[in-house]
Amino acid sequence: MREVNTEMEPKLVDAQGLLEALFDEDSRPSLRWVRQMQGQRRIPYVKMGNLVRFNVNAVRIAIEENCTVSQR
Repeated sequence: MREVNTEMEPKLVDAQGLLEALFDEDSRPSLRWVRQMQGQRRIPYVKMGNLVRFNVNAVRIAIEENCTVSQR
């Protein structure tokens, strides 16, 4: 059986937990924003039955790749 190291492996969080993990309270977007990004498939998510969860590290990478505007 595989031994799980919880410090190294990312946790799955709900949409509110994702916002709290990624953004400062003063600059936090709404839950609606998360759902729009999810619906456009711009951020990765895991669907387990009717539950939707997010890997914070994977979403952070996706936001950096898909939402960052580079200099001209």
